[in-house]
Amino acid sequence: MLFNQKKYEFEIAGRQCSFETGKLALKSQSAIVARMGDTVVEVNVNTANAKQEAEYFPMSVEYVERFYASGKISGSRFVKIERFPSDDAILKARMIDRSLRSRFPSDYMDELSLIVTVLSYDEENDPVLLAINAASVALMNSSAPFDGPVAGVRMGMPEGKIEPIYESIEDVDEENKLNYILGGDGKVFTMIDAGCYEIPEEEVLKAMEIALKEMRVWVEHQKKFLNLLDKKDKTYTSFLLEQDMLDEIKKYLGKKILENLLSGESSKHEESKEEMFKHFEGKYSKLQMMNAYDELLREAMRSHIIEKKKRVDDRDFDEIREMEAEIDLLPRVHGSGLFTRGLTQVLTVATLGTLQDAKLIDDMLGEKEKRYMHYYNDLPFVYGTAERVRLSPSRRAIGHGMLAEKALIPVIPSKDDFPYTILVMSEIQGENGSSSMASACGSSLALMAAGVPIRKMVGGIACGLVVEDSGSFHILTDMQGVEDFNGDMDFKVTGTRDGITAVQMDNKIGGLTMEIVKATFEKSQIARMKVLDVMEEVISESREEISKFAPKVVRAIIPVEKIGELIGPGGKNIRELTESTGAEISIEEDGKVNIYAVNQESIDKALGYIKKLSLVPVVGEVYDGRVVSIMDYGAFVDIAPGISGLVHVSEITDKFVKDIREFLKEGDEVRVKLLDKDREGRLKFSIKQVEEEKES
Repeated sequence: MLFNQKKYEFEIAGRQCSFETGKLALKSQSAIVARMGDTVVEVNVNTANAKQEAEYFPMSVEYVERFYASGKISGSRFVKIERFPSDDAILKARMIDRSLRSRFPSDYMDELSLIVTVLSYDEENDPVLLAINAASVALMNSSAPFDGPVAGVRMGMPEGKIEPIYESIEDVDEENKLNYILGGDGKVFTMIDAGCYEIPEEEVLKAMEIALKEMRVWVEHQKKFLNLLDKKDKTYTSFLLEQDMLDEIKKYLGKKILENLLSGESSKHEESKEEMFKHFEGKYSKLQMMNAYDELLREAMRSHIIEKKKRVDDRDFDEIREMEAEIDLLPRVHGSGLFTRGLTQVLTVATLGTLQDAKLIDDMLGEKEKRYMHYYNDLPFVYGTAERVRLSPSRRAIGHGMLAEKALIPVIPSKDDFPYTILVMSEIQGENGSSSMASACGSSLALMAAGVPIRKMVGGIACGLVVEDSGSFHILTDMQGVEDFNGDMDFKVTGTRDGITAVQMDNKIGGLTMEIVKATFEKSQIARMKVLDVMEEVISESREEISKFAPKVVRAIIPVEKIGELIGPGGKNIRELTESTGAEISIEEDGKVNIYAVNQESIDKALGYIKKLSLVPVVGEVYDGRVVSIMDYGAFVDIAPGISGLVHVSEITDKFVKDIREFLKEGDEVRVKLLDKDREGRLKFSIKQVEEEKES
C-alpha cells in the first residue's frame, strides 16, 4: 500500500473536524492535514541538526494563504501567483510562532522549519485557529522536543455574550466587541493577540477563563489522534552552556556584570566583553563567551530583582519611567505627536488623504479597501548601532505597527463621519522597551492634533515578569529592554480610560497562569491611567478643524442613476472635472460624492457642477449654462450634466439674426430662462428674456 494513512475525526462546536497524516508530503518529517468544515490546512515540520552554535533557537514559521483556497484568482493584472507573504500572513505566522516557541527546551538549538499552507477556505471556519492546533500536532509528531499539546482558540462577544467563535474576524465593532485569540494548554496561556472594543478588564478575564476550558477540548482531541501514531525519538544534542565555563567567566568578571547592568550604559557591557574575549581567547569560542555573558547578565538581573526588590534602574516594580508628550513638532505635516518614556521615544505623523487613497488588499478573501493604516519604522540609529538599513520592514516592525493600529481601531471615526483615508507613521527615535506601546500613544497625539475626531485618547503600557523558583512572581510595570530580554514575559495592553482596546502577550516560561494574568491587568490599568494623564495635559480632545495643509472635504449626494453620468464613458467626465477644478472626487455606490481640495475655490467649482446632477428643471427659472452645439435654427445649451435644451434663433436676441455664430459660439457661458418643457422632456430656453428682465 502506497499510503499509511491515519485519520481521527471529531466535532468542535458543532463543526466537523479531523486530523490526518500519511497521505501528503511523504518526505516531511511530520505532515499533518487538519480540517474544520471545508477549511483545510497542511502543516509540515522538518528539523536539521544545528549548523553551528546559535544565539537563539532557530525556528522559522511560515503561514501561506493561497488564492485557490477560496476559489479566487489574484486581481493583479501582472502577477497571478503569490510571491510574497501579505502583512496579514506575516502576523498570523508570528501568532503561531508565539503560541509554540516557549514550549521548547532552552538548550535545544536544532534548525526547525514549520510551514502552514491553507489549502481550502470555506469563509466560515478560520484557518489560523486550525493552524495553531495542527501545528501543535505536527510538532508532537516530529523529532523536536516540543512540550505540548498547545491549542489555539478565539473568544468573541456576539450580541454581548462572551463565547468561543471559529469564524474569521478582522476588526472589532459595536456588534462584536471582542476578537481574542489565545494559545495555551488549558492550564496556562502561551500567547495572546486581541482586539477589544473598550472592554472592561473583568470582561476580558472572564473570556480568558472560558478560553482555558475550550483549549482543554482541543488538547484532548490532539492527544487522541497522537495515540494512533507511532512515537518518534526526541533525543537531541544539548547546547546547554557548561557550568565550569560559566563559573570561570563569572569569577574573572567579578561584579562587573552587575555594575554594567546598574549603570544602564551598553558601552560598559561591550568593554567587559572585549576583556573577556582577550582573556579566554583560544579556550572558548567567541559565541560561547557571548552566550555565557548573556546568561550571567540574565542571572544578575533576576537576582537583583528578587533579592533587592528593586529593578536595575532603581525603580520600584510598579514605577513608570519619566514621560513627556508633545504635538505639532513638524510644520507642514497634517498632524504630529512625540511620546517619550525613558529612552523609548516615538515620533508619529498622521496624514489625511481622499478615500481613493485607501489601500487595496488582494488576498484569498478577495479584494477589499483599508482606509486606516499604521506603520512602524525602526532604523539602526534607534538601537545605537551602525547596521545597514533594511529595504523592507522586518516581521517585528510589521507586528508592532499592526498592534498600534489595532489599539486605535475602536476610536477611529467611520467613513460616513469622516470621509478620509488615514495613514499614521511611527518613526521610532529610541528603543528601550515597548516602542509599540509608545507608538499607540503617539498615534493618539498625532490624530488629535490632525483634527481626526477620534472618540477617546488611547494609551498603552508593557509589563515584564520575573518568576522565582518557588513560584512567586514580580510584575514589572513599564518594562525596559534588559527586562524584556532577560525576563519571563512581554505583556502589552492598550486602552482608553473606559476599557481595553488591544492585548498582545508572549512568554518565555512555557505559559502564564490566570493569577499572573490578573495581576498584570491590574498593574496595566493603573499604569495606563498615568500614561493618559501625561498625554491629556498636551491635548485632551481632537481639534475642531483639520490642518490647513490637509485636503478639505465637502460631501454632496446625487441620485444613484446619475453616477454613470458623473463618471462618464471611461471616466471621461470625472477626469475633466478634476482637471478643470483641481479637486479630487470620490464616488460611493449610494450616491455620496466626496470633494477634496486644499483651497475652497476648487471645492466650490466642483460642488457647483455636481449639484447640477440633482437638478430638476423648473419652467420660469433662470440657469447658468454652456453652449455645446450650434445649428442654423438655434443653439443647444447644457445647464447640467445630461440636461440640455434648445435656444431657438428667435430667443437669442431682439436683433435680426442672420448668422447665429455672430452672437454665440460653442463653449460660451450663458444664462438662460426655461420657457417650456414638453411631454417628451425636451427643454426650450431663452437668452433674450433673461437680458430683458435684467434691463427692466
